[in-house]
Amino acid sequence: MPVAPYSPGLFETCKQIHAFLSAGQQQASEQQQTKLANISLSLDALAKPLPESIAPSSYNPLPPWRILEALGQPRQIHFCYSAADCKMVALGQVVMGQATGLSRFARIQQFIEVWRNRTTCYAPHLTGGRPHFFCGFTFFDEAENFDPAQAFVPRLQVTCQTDQTTVSFNCLIDDAVNVTAIVEDLNRQLQKLLALATSTAAATPPHRPSQKVDRDLGDFKRSVGDALKIIQQQPLRKVVLADAIEVLASVPFQVAASLRSLAQQYPNCHVFSFSNGSGQTFLGASPERLLSIRDGELLTDALAGSAPRGGTTEQDTQLAEQLQTSQKERYEHQIVVDFIAQQLRSLGLTPSYSRCPTVRQLANIQHLHTPIQAHLKQAIEPLTILERLHPTPAVAGLPRAAACDLIRQSESFDRELYAAPLGWIDTAGNSNFIVGIRSALLNGRQARLYAGAGIVAQSNPEKELAEVRLKLQAMLSSLM
Repeated sequence: MPVAPYSPGLFETCKQIHAFLSAGQQQASEQQQTKLANISLSLDALAKPLPESIAPSSYNPLPPWRILEALGQPRQIHFCYSAADCKMVALGQVVMGQATGLSRFARIQQFIEVWRNRTTCYAPHLTGGRPHFFCGFTFFDEAENFDPAQAFVPRLQVTCQTDQTTVSFNCLIDDAVNVTAIVEDLNRQLQKLLALATSTAAATPPHRPSQKVDRDLGDFKRSVGDALKIIQQQPLRKVVLADAIEVLASVPFQVAASLRSLAQQYPNCHVFSFSNGSGQTFLGASPERLLSIRDGELLTDALAGSAPRGGTTEQDTQLAEQLQTSQKERYEHQIVVDFIAQQLRSLGLTPSYSRCPTVRQLANIQHLHTPIQAHLKQAIEPLTILERLHPTPAVAGLPRAAACDLIRQSESFDRELYAAPLGWIDTAGNSNFIVGIRSALLNGRQARLYAGAGIVAQSNPEKELAEVRLKLQAMLSSLM
């Protein structure tokens, strides 16, 4: 085990934290109410007093998968997120809220409100400071492996943005808690993180599975044909049908290694993993942001309409031009833009967006993309907006109720977290949610890989099957 370099500033910091927690304990006693204490520290600042031989030149920002590999525990709930502008990992849970049924978004919002009002913070000004509520909502309001709605505050959170790495510890404070024991545990965790951050050892190379068994996608083409008949007969404008392949590997899948592989192959996507603490982990590399709120500014994506990448620059450009001029793809994309704009207007917001979509190019596929912005003039909770948006026509269809009914009838598997919202909300109302597409559910040696395609009247079953195969191959190559 590597020996953690000792930071002289850490001793003084721990003294201050002890005083902070003691004051919080007194307040909890006086109010007869358990408090949620959040302690946020700059890992960079703690590393600076170290000897020049190991800091700060050899200090490296920690990717989420390294922290998960080093500090994660079996059967522990976790949430990992990696994008170009932000990387986060959340381990363990201090408080957890769960809900089912039609009111699940509102009930999780109530849970967040309760603990937001009981929070006391140490250094909330740091990037990534303040408690974060990490949330997962299944596509439908019932599921088998994951709660239909849940939010948790982690015991340990590490956030990397720009040049700053913030470590946040969360704990409950009441009359009976041992403040000294909390500080000692915090000290041990910091020592481990400093050792990890200053270590020159490479991450353990993954043991790649050597076998797989996957199910044929023959039924998907038939489902598309059936959907086209329904679209012609009913006022159903679009439906998004998905399929899945089952994979059995020779060894258990390694979540940390898969996350690293996804981040390397898809640097322009939102790489994520969410564990339920019971052995199942949902992970992927999503190109689609559902909702981001920062300092009262809202941003969401309309991402629909697809084409493959070309083998040469000339072919790539030609395919992108065909995508932008395709009547079928533009129609499918505009359905999503109009829906999102309508939902935001119904909340009193004024959406702003370009009338002409751009092409967003990923490693093996390209999409029509329209970012949509709005300013939050009044206080609207993130989950209120999220409930209006999910599911968009990009992952369900339009009209939404009819599309969801057809999805239930056509698909032979439970979507669970596939194409559903995953993200976080902090106590200041900032939030970030992505759509759980280009994803897989891991369970030991087993994996279920998901992919879908939007079906409209002009769709061709053969082409939609090819699109689903292309998306599945992207995830399969990262896992195998």
